[in-house]
Amino acid sequence: MSIKSKITIIGAANIDLFGYPKEELIYKDSNTGTLEIIFGGVGRNIAENLSRLGFKVEFLSVFGQDDFAKRIIQSCRALDISIEHCKIIKNQTTSVFMAIMDDRNDLAIGLDAMSIYDQVPDSFILDNLDVINQNDFCILETNMPKRILELVTNKLPHIHFALDAVSGKKALKAKSILNKLSILKCNLLEAELLSDIKVNGEKDYKDIVLYFIDLGVSKVFITLGKNGIVYGDSKGFYKMEINYLNPINTTGAGDSFMAGLLYGEIQKFDIHKMVKFANACAQMTVQHKKTVHPEINEKLILKIIS
Repeated sequence: MSIKSKITIIGAANIDLFGYPKEELIYKDSNTGTLEIIFGGVGRNIAENLSRLGFKVEFLSVFGQDDFAKRIIQSCRALDISIEHCKIIKNQTTSVFMAIMDDRNDLAIGLDAMSIYDQVPDSFILDNLDVINQNDFCILETNMPKRILELVTNKLPHIHFALDAVSGKKALKAKSILNKLSILKCNLLEAELLSDIKVNGEKDYKDIVLYFIDLGVSKVFITLGKNGIVYGDSKGFYKMEINYLNPINTTGAGDSFMAGLLYGEIQKFDIHKMVKFANACAQMTVQHKKTVHPEINEKLILKIIS
């Protein structure tokens, strides 16, 4: 890597439970399949991807007082992810995400038990302002409460913030901080909710991207699943088609895409190469059962996009 950098990530760390049915999923009935237990969470997944891509990572999250927390902490240390400033919240359970996949290995239904993040105190940010301020880039995600997102962006207005919108309902937490963002990454549903623009045709894609640019976001990236990616900046609006691959697990694709965007931004790629790099990260990720592909690395992704 020609440019060494450290990135702060403020977000969630989970234990993820994935259920894979052997045949077509039957709702309201018992299904035979397999169960995978892995480390997850949007923030933690982004942190692992960035660490594997060669960055130093400062991960800020909260854990409960349980064995799940111990296992996540051990994993982060093994991956060289700094968790020195994470917080243990007493009498709370570390967050858990449960996913039931369909027979195409796409998410059929998910359930998160993440109430611990509602308990994150303002002091978690206020005590770590100097830590966050040491790095040029900070990635936020909407598992954190709205007041935490507002607090950190208001206290550190000079920091370059990137946001992963996470999900439709949670994305709304970020509506008040959109004008503070350098990078916004979301899917179509999240973009529609954040902009109040309903996409009914190709023209609407441009309108929705330009809406965020007009608010002050420097670069906008909206993933459309198998229909590609629309994106833009002050110079224009663009769309990229993708080669859709049959996935093994789609759950971590957005997290690796976000990591790829930050890699490209810090390496000073143009916006088109940023998207190609991020998409290659996502395409590689969906070919593994884990939410982070254990073999993802800088040289491999650069080779793929070349």
